[in-house]
Amino acid sequence: MKDLMSLFYRKLLTAALTLFLCVEWGPLNAERSRWGIASGDPFVKEVVLTFDDGPREHGMQELMAVLGEHGIHATFFLVGKFAERYAPITLSLAAAGHEIANHSYTHPKLYTLWVEKIMREAERCDEVVEALGLRKTRFLRPPGGSFNIKIFNAMRRMGLRLGLWSLNSADYTGRPTEEIVHLVTRSVKPGTVVLMHSGVPNTVTALPQIIRELHAQGYHFVRLEDLWNGGRT
Repeated sequence: MKDLMSLFYRKLLTAALTLFLCVEWGPLNAERSRWGIASGDPFVKEVVLTFDDGPREHGMQELMAVLGEHGIHATFFLVGKFAERYAPITLSLAAAGHEIANHSYTHPKLYTLWVEKIMREAERCDEVVEALGLRKTRFLRPPGGSFNIKIFNAMRRMGLRLGLWSLNSADYTGRPTEEIVHLVTRSVKPGTVVLMHSGVPNTVTALPQIIRELHAQGYHFVRLEDLWNGGRT
């Protein structure tokens, strides 16, 4: 009897949560696709390279040079305080055709904050971007990729979308160049969004081989907003 009551309450809680989400967010099947994106069309050979935690003082020119040499536009999730500190680099990224996206202002654990503080973190990052004459960001990637209903509420109120990933290169762990290349080139599938990081030397040295191998496999590279829009714009 105790197990039956426990099962009943679990089902009741699930039903209540579903009802709350439907009231708060609209029908789940219609609304889910508007929350954000982690991957694209599984039948189209597109890949998005995304770079978190920039811009950094060192390594950015080398990173941009590799992307530019291969004619690739990527998506950079920038930390607002760094985008402000290294404003010329931020402007160079935008001028090169890369997408500028929101990674908060101070890089906190957003899921631990109240909605108003989450919004302020995202707003401060956007204020930096717009003060530089750039377009307001479209996607927010919470530091660490962790999110909850508070983050969803903040994003909805701000008109932002969640920008996640489907393949983590784990380049921030200090893994060798060869491991980064092997992981990415062997794991990519159509519509993959790859997580990488700015300011990581091994990422810069891995990129040329990753790009060559994926091009050989028939992939082409797009920005996150292009993937959201259903292909290259």
